[in-house]
Amino acid sequence: MTATTISLTQAPLALEDAPALTALLNRIDRVDELGDPAEEPSIRELLTTPGLDLGTDSLAVRRDGELVAFAVVDVHTSLDRDGRVRCQLMGGVDPDHRRQGLGMQLLAWSEQRAAELAAERHPGNVTAIFRTSGGRDPRPGTPAEAPPGGGADIRPLLAQREYRRARSWLAMVRDLPGAALPAPQIPGVRVVAPTDRDQEPARLAHIAAFADHWGSAPVSPQRWEIWWDSHTSRRALSTVALTADGTVLAYAICSEDRPGVLHIALVGSRPEARGKGLARAVIARTLAAAAEAGFTRAELEVDAESLTGATRLYDGLGFVREHVYATFEKPVPTA
Repeated sequence: MTATTISLTQAPLALEDAPALTALLNRIDRVDELGDPAEEPSIRELLTTPGLDLGTDSLAVRRDGELVAFAVVDVHTSLDRDGRVRCQLMGGVDPDHRRQGLGMQLLAWSEQRAAELAAERHPGNVTAIFRTSGGRDPRPGTPAEAPPGGGADIRPLLAQREYRRARSWLAMVRDLPGAALPAPQIPGVRVVAPTDRDQEPARLAHIAAFADHWGSAPVSPQRWEIWWDSHTSRRALSTVALTADGTVLAYAICSEDRPGVLHIALVGSRPEARGKGLARAVIARTLAAAAEAGFTRAELEVDAESLTGATRLYDGLGFVREHVYATFEKPVPTA
């Protein structure tokens, strides 16, 4: 082999790949302008996700030993609200190694492995869907000659594989402290930071709150642990609305994915508790606590077609829309 020959290898990811995968994701983030930089502890948590078998459900591509592309398949153990198996496909290709067929190969591999895993976990005639991120939409008014970013590279590939845009998500932001928000008082309800004893009640509230939401499936206690206790979780800034018997009626679960920026990762209210101002109350308490702790910005994502009117709630709380992201999907072919 000459010194200029490129050696291409494929093998599963391993936990030891966390530093290299973090670096790869950050190269992708910068070029695609996703605004979602990776940290190594978070990537380690991803690689040790409960139920994820790296040996069978991941693939790493290296050129001369450098990680240049990867794929991870995550098939949900529960059906979504429409009775479908959700097959989440994750992956990426180093910007310097695109347009060489790696993305197509990895997507084809991911589809095959996800279909196999869906059949193993849900035997029988169950509908399954492939789902993946389509990146960020261009900002309105972006000139056609502007450098490509967002979903410019991945969407043509998804179109070739017959994916369609299934959902849009609004990324919304708010400066802190911002305008003061009155904290509504709801009789018989305490609005406080969660404690360890609230972990399972909050999970049950989340399942109830999202039972009627697009694409949602019940989250297991093991997966809920990721939201509750990851290294970026900020329990003191999260909020739950509790009844006297400890039932969680509404919640806002938060993390700090970037220094000084509060990420409101999950917000929800039990269906029977909607329309009482509880969602506004938990978010108002969270924003006030974050501002007091020195955070300068809050962010969240919301389904652009939310049935609960969440976008109006966030507009009223002073959040403004910054970006639009897309989810693409296609049916898993039947055997």
